[in-house]
Amino acid sequence: MFKKIFIIVLVAFVVFGCVKKANDQEGAVVYADSRFFPVPEFTDLFAALDYVQMSDFDRVIPESYLSDITNVYVAAFYLGNLTADAIVATKARNKTKLTAVAITMIDYSRMIGINQEVLMLADELMTLLQEDRWDELLLALDIYKVEVEMALYVSRQIDLMTLVQAGGWTEGVYTMTSLLLQDFDIRYTAILNQKGIIDNLVNNLSQMENHDLYELEWFQNLVSGFSRIHAIINVPGKEVFTLDEVRELNEITESIKEISRLEPRVETSNL
Repeated sequence: MFKKIFIIVLVAFVVFGCVKKANDQEGAVVYADSRFFPVPEFTDLFAALDYVQMSDFDRVIPESYLSDITNVYVAAFYLGNLTADAIVATKARNKTKLTAVAITMIDYSRMIGINQEVLMLADELMTLLQEDRWDELLLALDIYKVEVEMALYVSRQIDLMTLVQAGGWTEGVYTMTSLLLQDFDIRYTAILNQKGIIDNLVNNLSQMENHDLYELEWFQNLVSGFSRIHAIINVPGKEVFTLDEVRELNEITESIKEISRLEPRVETSNL
């Protein structure tokens, strides 16, 4: 119970941001953290698509995962991808694929500097997986996602946290649209109506501390991709989406995923 309360407090702290003065002297510079970090649960979102069969979930899970990423920024984005895939693999009850996802998640969590206390949660994930405790796994995966994001926030690795969430939502939108396209029903497209989250992600990607990222093709494609997603989703009063719009969202997120596999060269000294 204490663990859940602690997570809720941390989430509230992150969502509302923090403002602090550099010192108490008159005229001191005020530092304002103007990035906002929603921490939505993929389990709740994907639950809206439970009308599809387990085999449908299985078809949208990648057959293999990258194991040779060396750039910490790409690793953060890819870790975000994996947080969404893990939920889908759990809903598909695919033990082989989920094992591959979980192992890769742990590897990239270590690479971007997640502390040992959070990594210990990974042991719990593997235990639940081996024991086929699927419902508990869904909850544990969401907790792991939150804990990774909180660890990055507390250590002020805000660029990496931004990329983890952008990666998660890239994969999340890609997965949701892929499932919708398998058996299109406009009523269920309301799952994509996440205006506040997309607003925040577009804002956050425009405020990266490492300005070298803006010179890289993969990051430019990420920013422009979310700008296009924003234009489709953030229409006032729009609640559902046409087949063409769902198809376009699918193509945009697939493009973001593909170009992010190119290793950029970027300084990481500010981490």
